[in-house]
Amino acid sequence: MQCDYIGFHIPRYVENFVDVVRSYAPTKILSQSTCAPRFMTYGCALGVDRMSTAIAVSRREVHLGAHPVGIDCQQIDACVTHPSFSDKTECIRAEFKGKRVILSLERLDYVKGALEKLMAFESLLQNHPEFIGNVVLLNFITPAAPGMEVYEALRVEVDMLVGRINGRFSTLDWTPVRYFYRSISYEDVLTYYAISDIAWITPLRDGLNLVAKEYVATQGKLGGSGVLVLSEFAGVAVELHGALLSNPYDAKNMEETLYLALTLEHDDRTYRMSRMNAIVRNNDIHMWGQRFMDAVMKKQ
Repeated sequence: MQCDYIGFHIPRYVENFVDVVRSYAPTKILSQSTCAPRFMTYGCALGVDRMSTAIAVSRREVHLGAHPVGIDCQQIDACVTHPSFSDKTECIRAEFKGKRVILSLERLDYVKGALEKLMAFESLLQNHPEFIGNVVLLNFITPAAPGMEVYEALRVEVDMLVGRINGRFSTLDWTPVRYFYRSISYEDVLTYYAISDIAWITPLRDGLNLVAKEYVATQGKLGGSGVLVLSEFAGVAVELHGALLSNPYDAKNMEETLYLALTLEHDDRTYRMSRMNAIVRNNDIHMWGQRFMDAVMKKQ
């Protein structure tokens, strides 16, 4: 019998694969195991307790594993410790002095939940007027690839919603949503990670999401206490214990989770960030590659 090995980001995707294979061909589960503690995230839409580790299908033995891809922490560390980086971040921090900064960074796509996020932010300002003048949403949206006209309607809706929020709540010296519809450099992205009190990443569905890991690695290297608000439908939610999980399909939950992030005590923020930073750095791009190849070779 021939033997193959397939790696997925998280255990839930392993089980999805097994379900699909079963629908096409007779399949026998050869082995299962309880998920490793790093994947035991209860209350998360993508969480599972057990994972199939081997199946037999069409006279082939297929071994399965969960290997969420890591990021290049060394590259981030080199960038954020460069002398010019500190000068740049201090300049931006001065611009937002006295205000809490919420960062939203995503490409133009319906599954990224841009509209749901903006509506939740508008609801927060309406129901908690104490935040008026005291919080800023930095909303970066990367344009879709050329020729993708299907997203043009979404762009118009985002533009209109940003305009409505700013028109409704802005004062002479404060604009609630700073909206940027363009690509930005990697160095600039790291700068915004560094100065943001909250990273708000709430896609309707996402295979993993490396923006969340990059935010954690940046904050962790600089000793920051930023809060990660993460959709429970993003694959990385299963891995990053310490994030505040949110349901982007529930408008009230989105608002309440953002409120919690804004009011979380410093000690709690610091603990959560240090825990996530350890997770990200223990599974960086180099460890991810090594562990995946070790798993492959073990099955040969």
